[in-house]
Amino acid sequence: MDRKSGSYSRFSLALCGLGRAGHIHFKGIRMNHRCRLKYIVEDEIDKAENILTTFNMPEVTVVSGKEYNVILSDPEIQAVVVATPTFTHEEFVTQALKAGKAVFCEKPIAEQIEQVALCYDEAERAGKPLFCAFNRRFDTSMARIQAKVADGEVGKVHVIKTTSRDSPLPSIEYLKISGGMFHDTAVHDLDMICWILGEEPETIHTMAHSHTPAISDLNDVDTIIITMKFPSGALSMTDASRHSTYGYDQRVEVFGAAGMVQCHNPTIDSVVVMKDQSTMTSAAPYSFPQRYEEAYMSELDHFLDLLSDPMKTPKLTKRDTLRATQLAEACVTSFQTGQVVSFKYKEY
Repeated sequence: MDRKSGSYSRFSLALCGLGRAGHIHFKGIRMNHRCRLKYIVEDEIDKAENILTTFNMPEVTVVSGKEYNVILSDPEIQAVVVATPTFTHEEFVTQALKAGKAVFCEKPIAEQIEQVALCYDEAERAGKPLFCAFNRRFDTSMARIQAKVADGEVGKVHVIKTTSRDSPLPSIEYLKISGGMFHDTAVHDLDMICWILGEEPETIHTMAHSHTPAISDLNDVDTIIITMKFPSGALSMTDASRHSTYGYDQRVEVFGAAGMVQCHNPTIDSVVVMKDQSTMTSAAPYSFPQRYEEAYMSELDHFLDLLSDPMKTPKLTKRDTLRATQLAEACVTSFQTGQVVSFKYKEY
C-alpha cells in the first residue's frame, strides 16, 4: 500500500484448482480489491465456467492443466495460487517459479520433503516469494494466544493442548489423495504448537486408530493422539479426529507458571439460551471454511504484502514448512513402530 496516497497495488493472479481449497481462495481473490483474477486452471472446464457465470466474471479465462503454459507466458500474471490435488503441487509450483511468478500454495508444497526444499531453492533463485498456507497462524484468536505466550503472560509454559476435530467427515475420494491424516490435518497442530512455544520438540509419541472401515481400507486413521516434549520442559498433547458430529471443533489451551490462556470455538451467533437450569449456546461452525474465513482472507493479504514489498519478512519460512512436514513424518514413524521418536530438525 502507498501510505501517502492510500492506494493499493493491484495484482493479476491465476488460480489453479477449484476443489475444496480452490473454492475458498476463489472467494478470497474475488473479494480482495488488491487482486485481479485473470485465469482459472481447472480440468473440469464446464464446472469452472458455470461458477464464473454465476458470479458474472466473463473477464476470467478458464484453461486446463495442459494449457498451463498459457498462464506462465503471460507477462501480466504476477502470481499463481496453487490449490490443485496434492500430488500435482510440485509441478505447478516449480513451473510458476521458473517463469518468474510468485506462488501461494496450499500445503504440502510437494509430497516428498526433499522436493519441498527444492521448491524453496527454486524460489530463491527466482527471487520470488513461495508462501505455504498454514492458515491457523492468521486466525486472530490463535495469533493472540501466540503473542500472549511470547510476552510471558502465562509465565514458563508447562502444558499446551490442542483439539482438532473435523466436520464433516471428508469424502473417501478426497481421503485417497489427502496424503494421510498426519500430513493432511495434524500437521497444522504440529506447526501451531511450535509457533506458539517458539521451540521444537525433542521427543514425539503418537497413538492412532480408525473407527471408519473405509478409512482403514486406505491404511489411514481417523483418530489421533500426539504428545511431545520440548527442551524447555513444556509438554504438548493433541487430540484429532476426522469426524465431529456436532461441528468443527478446534480449541487451544496454554497453561504456564503464571496463568493460562484458552481459545474456544466461535459460534455462529452470540445467542445464549438459559432454560430449565441449563445453558445452551449456538452451534460451532459447520466446517473449516466457516471457522477460518477471516484467516484465509488474512493469509492472502499477507501474500499480497510480500508481493508489494520484497523486503517484508514472511510469517512462514522455509524452515517452518519443512519442520511441519518432518514433525508429521515423525508422528507416522511413532505410530507405525509404537515407539517414542526423537526429533531433530534436518537442514536441506
